[in-house]
Amino acid sequence: MNESRDFRTSEEEVLKLLEECAELKRTLKTISLQIGRMEARVKHAFPTAAARVQEQRSASKRSADPSITPEQALAEFDRVVGLVASGANEDAERILETMPAPDLSLMAREVGVSFPKSKPSVRVMREAIFGKVRESILLTRHNPRK
Repeated sequence: MNESRDFRTSEEEVLKLLEECAELKRTLKTISLQIGRMEARVKHAFPTAAARVQEQRSASKRSADPSITPEQALAEFDRVVGLVASGANEDAERILETMPAPDLSLMAREVGVSFPKSKPSVRVMREAIFGKVRESILLTRHNPRK
């Protein structure tokens, strides 16, 4: 066996990987161009259906906006804190469970929760907000408002 074919130096390996990356980039560019041509053909052949799909996409993006203001989010948070402080944990959890994801995200941002991922799950947001609720209750017990 020829040893030079079985084992490559690190420089040869890097060159091989760079060649593969360039090949993948060319392939992805070709795919992207083909998808663009297909979309143009669909829009030309079926203009009403294409417009309807585009409208649905923009409507779904609009629905991702929060339905409450930052002030309302803080007011809801204070309401949840009050419920938990009075022992009505189930009611507080129910409020958080009925809130849509964009509203939960806004509330989390307003109370200072940060997430490692850009799009955390609804469950993670609820748990983080509930953690801030517990933190708020502990802080008010040790430092009562006057």
